[in-house]
Amino acid sequence: MKIQKNILLKDYTTFKIGGAAEFFAEVNNTIELQEVLQWAGDNNKQIFVLGGGSNLLVSDDGIKGLVIKLNLNDLEIEGNKVRVGSGVSLTYLLNETLENDLVGLDFVTGIPGTVGGAIRGNAGTYGQDMSRVVKTIKYIDDQYKVVEISADKAKFAYRHSMFKESKYIIVEAGLELKHGNVEEVRKLIKERLAYRHETQPHRPSAGCIFKNVKFEDVDIKDLEKRHLDLSRFANHKKIPVGYLIEEAGLKGHTIGDAQISEKHGNYIINKSNATAEQVIMLISFIKQQIRDKYGIQLIEEVQIII
Repeated sequence: MKIQKNILLKDYTTFKIGGAAEFFAEVNNTIELQEVLQWAGDNNKQIFVLGGGSNLLVSDDGIKGLVIKLNLNDLEIEGNKVRVGSGVSLTYLLNETLENDLVGLDFVTGIPGTVGGAIRGNAGTYGQDMSRVVKTIKYIDDQYKVVEISADKAKFAYRHSMFKESKYIIVEAGLELKHGNVEEVRKLIKERLAYRHETQPHRPSAGCIFKNVKFEDVDIKDLEKRHLDLSRFANHKKIPVGYLIEEAGLKGHTIGDAQISEKHGNYIINKSNATAEQVIMLISFIKQQIRDKYGIQLIEEVQIII
């Protein structure tokens, strides 16, 4: 078990922003994870778990305590059942399942990050999410023991799971997919990647900053009176925040080196040397503008570590 000091976290996040971890450890299996958790407990150090570093904004002052980088990369496929470590990237998982003639994960196309982070935040696109395919989850509890639960106990909701409410650490998941027309799915993935390439920025970012807005949480008729065309979103019954930001004329707004993407309003990009403080100021600006113009209180999807 190797525990390092003062490791810059911006090198481990897709935003390329963040100060140093007071202590830092990379773990390759469950036993190593239990050992570093025991060390943190014995030394009274708080812990923060790092996966792929997407959907994350780390303070310029870094993180006190122990940051644990999960490299739990086991992957086994048997029939239509998949056992996957929480450190496996979604892109790798998608490609490997397709190689085994399994479909059902096309919705993770282009989503950065790892399986553990995707389960924790119930990541998804096109009206689908991880709760559709996850059947079992293994995690380390607050007594450093391995626990396995069925997915229906995980409190999955829109961009949410029980793991956002606890300090439990996901180590493995069991998925169930289907055998299907792989070539058709590959064609769909190619189209979606092309669309993402065209509509999303290619500069460092954390992905979407805000959760999309559910129809049920707003007054649709009032918003339509404010000249918003929501009919196009009726199928999924969610208003894309990128659309609201674009309609509010906010795309391209900049604070320091942090900028609301000109390609996609729900992305903030790091133009070169943006700080966490600049991003937070920009997030606050967006929330204030959308609240004033449309009466909508946006909720962050990105995890902010101050």
